[in-house]
Amino acid sequence: MNLFKQYRISHLLFGCFFLFILISLCIIIYVSYQYSVRGIVDTTTEYQQNQLKLISEDLTSKLEAFEDYSIVLSRQQIFRDVIRREQPFYGGNVNSLTQDFSNIVYSIPAIHSIEIYLNTPPIDNIQYPVRYSDLASIYDSTWYEQIEDISSTWLGKRTVKMVAGEQPVISYGRKINTSRGLLQSVIIINLDPYAVQGWLLGFSEKSNLVLVDNEGNVISSTSSFEIDELFFDKLLEAKESTADELLTYQVRHNENFVVATSISPVNWMLMEITPYEEMVSVSRKMAKSLVGLGIVAIFLAFIGTLLLTRSFTKPILHLAGVMSHYQMNQPNPDLPKGYKNEFGILFKGFQDMMNRSKMLYKSLDDQNRRQREAEIKALQANINPHFLYNTLDQLNWLAIERGDHDMSKMLELLGKMLRIGLSKGESIITIENELKYLDYYLRIQKIQLEERIDYKIKVPKPVQHYFIPKLTLQPFVENAIIHGFQDGRKGTVYITIIEEPNHLMIKVIDNGVGFRTLSPNKNKLHTG
Repeated sequence: MNLFKQYRISHLLFGCFFLFILISLCIIIYVSYQYSVRGIVDTTTEYQQNQLKLISEDLTSKLEAFEDYSIVLSRQQIFRDVIRREQPFYGGNVNSLTQDFSNIVYSIPAIHSIEIYLNTPPIDNIQYPVRYSDLASIYDSTWYEQIEDISSTWLGKRTVKMVAGEQPVISYGRKINTSRGLLQSVIIINLDPYAVQGWLLGFSEKSNLVLVDNEGNVISSTSSFEIDELFFDKLLEAKESTADELLTYQVRHNENFVVATSISPVNWMLMEITPYEEMVSVSRKMAKSLVGLGIVAIFLAFIGTLLLTRSFTKPILHLAGVMSHYQMNQPNPDLPKGYKNEFGILFKGFQDMMNRSKMLYKSLDDQNRRQREAEIKALQANINPHFLYNTLDQLNWLAIERGDHDMSKMLELLGKMLRIGLSKGESIITIENELKYLDYYLRIQKIQLEERIDYKIKVPKPVQHYFIPKLTLQPFVENAIIHGFQDGRKGTVYITIIEEPNHLMIKVIDNGVGFRTLSPNKNKLHTG
């Protein structure tokens, strides 16, 4: 149903104009909000990425320092003397080792404790930050798989038993092997999680930073944040889809916007979590302001549209009333004056139409006369082709009487070509008629060239019902004959039409002299 045909123009004009203003305001508000949000998100993301890169570099250097501590501790002579003994030695070296390692723990605030696994450990004293355990117990521990095939690695977050009970730590383990490659001892340096948290808070107290290991376990954070399996899978997917040269990536999860970076040496991830509502709060305030302004604008648009609609439709309705009551035998009605715009053109046009309508009745005889003359000319145009056909027919009989059968055949074929070529003035014909025209032309060429030219037309029947511009194929075939067999050789012209989805493929192929091509060896032109 066409609305413009069913309802009054005043209602349509008011509704369309008002709806256009309403939609335009909504689009402006939506685009402004989306553009603002995108700008804020991009700016925040870029800032957080740069910040995380700096934090990651600093954390990497600090963690590498503790890896160096483990190397230094493992190479101390007193430690080497203790692990070489086959029986526990409860004084001397062990006490000195405990005292030295304890001093290191006390002097470095970030170190929580040190664990040493030996084949024959001394009696453990839980009062000291240096703890001894049986080396065989590591095979039952959950962290041994991480260090089984390598010499040292970060073990992530663990718990150790101290005087005050079990306490969380972040551990780094290093294996000490004999010269034959046998495991001799394991030394673990435990970091205080609060020290790592202090590092993160030192970078930014307001940012929500979270440090997780490669299993998705939270190592340290500046706030309480739970990482579920779905969120960690999103992080891994974003990490894998990021280019190798870029270490930062971002995801959106549960109304939180997360920017993460990889800490390559330890295979951990550091991420900054920002509530999405907090990021776009300014944009939403702007959107609310725009909505308020839009409501006021809509109200003003309603009043303005109503007034404009009445001003536009009043003269049109007046003209419609005059036209509906106008009769030929009555004087011309009075129309409003003073309009210099399109309404004035309409009123003047209707006035002129009423004046011309009376003149039209007087000119009917002239129109009838001109129509008869046009019909006679059209009849003469139809007679001319018949004269041409009759002339060709007479020439054909004359050739037959003289015994020139080739000329007779060519005149007959030419007459058939003309009937298709004229096609009653139609410029579009079926492929079937186009092929007939082409067949007549090729038969004439065979007679003219003394059977040096043969041709084959392969077109499926269903394709022949399609339409094509008249005389589309003949110029191509003529070109193939003139240029392909100009040296007097014999040959064949192949015409095929293949139906493909949404189009037809037309091929005109000849086995004549071919194109001139460039020789790759002699760099000279030759015929192919």
